This record gives sequence, C-alpha cells and structure tokens, in this order.
Amino acid sequence: MTQPILTHTYYSDFFATKGYAFLKHIAEQYPTPKKFTIFSVMHCYEGSLPYINVLAELAENLVFIPKSATATGNQSFKTTIEALPTCSVVSEAYNKQQLRDPHVAEALIREHIDADSQFLLLDHGGYFSHAIEHLCDVFREQLIGVTELTANGLYKYLNSNLNKPLVTVSHLSIKAPADYEASECIVHYSDQILREEFGLKLNNDNFLKVGVIGAGNLGRGVIQYLKGKAISNILVADIDPRKLTQFPRNGVQVSSIERLVSECNMIFCCTGNGAIPEALLDSIPDNRFIATVTSADDELKLPQLITNGALTEVGGNRLVREYQTRNGRSLYLLAGGESANTPFKTGMGDPTLYLFEAAHMLAGLQLLNQPERFKSGIQPLSDSDERAIAKQWLQHFYSYC
Repeated sequence: MTQPILTHTYYSDFFATKGYAFLKHIAEQYPTPKKFTIFSVMHCYEGSLPYINVLAELAENLVFIPKSATATGNQSFKTTIEALPTCSVVSEAYNKQQLRDPHVAEALIREHIDADSQFLLLDHGGYFSHAIEHLCDVFREQLIGVTELTANGLYKYLNSNLNKPLVTVSHLSIKAPADYEASECIVHYSDQILREEFGLKLNNDNFLKVGVIGAGNLGRGVIQYLKGKAISNILVADIDPRKLTQFPRNGVQVSSIERLVSECNMIFCCTGNGAIPEALLDSIPDNRFIATVTSADDELKLPQLITNGALTEVGGNRLVREYQTRNGRSLYLLAGGESANTPFKTGMGDPTLYLFEAAHMLAGLQLLNQPERFKSGIQPLSDSDERAIAKQWLQHFYSYC
C-alpha cells in the first residue's frame, strides 16, 4: 500500500498520522464499490490532508474542488493532492461562482465519471446548491446523495426540491469544539492582521470598540476569546433576541445590529448569512474593520453589495481588502474578505477537526451502504452515529474507556 501523503512538512506528520488512523478506522467499517467517485469541496488546509488521504483510498476517483478562500496561492498544496494515485484537482474554471450554473456543474461531473459510475457529493458551503435539482434529474441513477458540512451551506439548499437524500452535519454537537477552535483562530489572526497592517491591537480601547454580530457557536466563541484578551467592552447583536439573553449576566452588552454598527469600529460577523443589511452601509461611520467567520460572499453578501453599488473596492492586499460605501466611508475586510484564519496554516495540532470530518465522511458512506435509512430531502446524521463518533474520538485521542 502506498504511504499516505499526510503533510507538506515532516514535523507535522506525528499528529497527522493519528488523525489519519482515526478516520481510517471509521471508513473501514463500510465497503465501497469499485466504480465509485467522490466529489469533495474542501479548504486547502494542510490539516485536511489526512482526511483527503482516507477519501482517496475509499474511491476509485476523488475529485477535489478547492474552496476559493484558500485555493489562491496554494498551488503547492494542490500539487501534493494530485500526487495521490486516485485524486485529481479541478481547474479554476469550476469555482463557486461557475458552479452556480447547472450545466457547468453537470459538465464537471461528466468529466470524471463513466456511464455506470456511482458518485457522492461531499459539499462544503453549498457549492452545488444552485445546480442540485438539475443534477438529481440528469444523474438520477448515479447520484447517491449529498452531504453538507456547514450551516450557511445548508441554508442554500433549503428551498431545493430534492429527489435524493441530503445529510447535513452542520448542527451536530460534536461540531461545536471545532467551531470554538475556529473562533480562537479568528480572534488571534484578526489581532495579528490589525497589528501588521494598521499598527493596532484588539485590546486597545482608545482606538477600537469591538462588536460581534451573531450569537451562535462561532459568535459565542469569539466573545470568549475576546474576553481572554482582556477586552471587556463588547457589544453583541443577533436577529433572534432569545440568543442574547445569556450575555448580560456575563458582562457583555446586548445591542441591536443598528447600534452595534454605529458604535463599534471592529466588527466580527458570525452569522454565515448577510450579517450587515445593505441599508446600514449607507450610514456607517468611517473606518470600520470587519472580520468574517465565513467568506464575505456569504457573510456580507459581498457580490450583491458590489453589484448594487453599496460597496466599491478601492485597494488592498492578501490580508486586507479596502472598500468604500456610497458616502465615501472606508470599510476594511480583514483576511481579504475571507474567514480571518484562512491566510494561515490551520487545523494542525487540534483533533477537533477530525470530529466533523468523520461525521461528513460517515454520512456519505451510509448513503452508499445503507440507502434504506434515508429518504429524499434534507435530514441530519442520527444521534446514535454522532455518539459513536464522539466515543471513538475520545478513545483514540484521549484514552477514554
């Protein structure tokens, strides 16, 4: 058997090997047919290589679709993946925007399957959501089903009329630890970007007042790590007032989104879906720094804002992208408008990454091996499967017994 290509850097292989062994153990419980293709949308993170290795061993053909946020400037990562015997990386012609066209998505799939091949779509961020009804129709006998990793990706599928099963792992409790890990990274790297590009520190109250829009796992995690940096004057907003009731007793100010955008000049957007309404941008004060937990395309509806003239790009670099509002106010998107941990190596040294990867993979393997368990339309991975993953993870990494 070919030795897995786990990382770019040998000094990370010890941890990566443990992650690979965990995922491999779960995968071995399910056989796969000879003619079988997996289309996997994933970030170009070094920490994802163990997972990619396991997927490549499961399928006759693994088609890797890089997420736009981490694909640019990561050619060496894509070259590493292409070295796997059964793995191929799609061309830049098949990016998130192009795959909105059902016929482009169909063409991608036809490039990589035979007439009698079955295939799975392991989606991450709703890349196939705009084309899914068409794909379900034209590949009725070959498409096994879809799995979706994220909440904002699931949102894009909600109004689809699906005649195939879609299994979501976005709201599993075992995903929460990874969300908190992401929150820590986002706070840390936002601070680093502010220092590098503007000479500012997150915890300098004289220059920055911090607000968080969104009180889900990621928003709560961001607040936790902001408080760990001795930032006490934090505002939090959410469209659902029930989510805000937990904060006043913990010394965090609750706020409307309107007040938060008006008063805070460092804003963490943690909703995954249009955190700041377009109408507010016309009255936003000058010099707002914004970090997003997902791509600004989703978190701020950035393409729509640009099309409508609400924002105009005026400059920037890999770490900061600068925009102006209709009124000439400056708005700075940290990390170039992507999640603030995407410009940096992430996922190494943190085994929580493997929890949601295992769930994502398991959902696909069950669609393949136990189709009778699923019906057409959206459904979650079962509680019993989630508990089984958690138990195996604790045993593997923490000697749980």
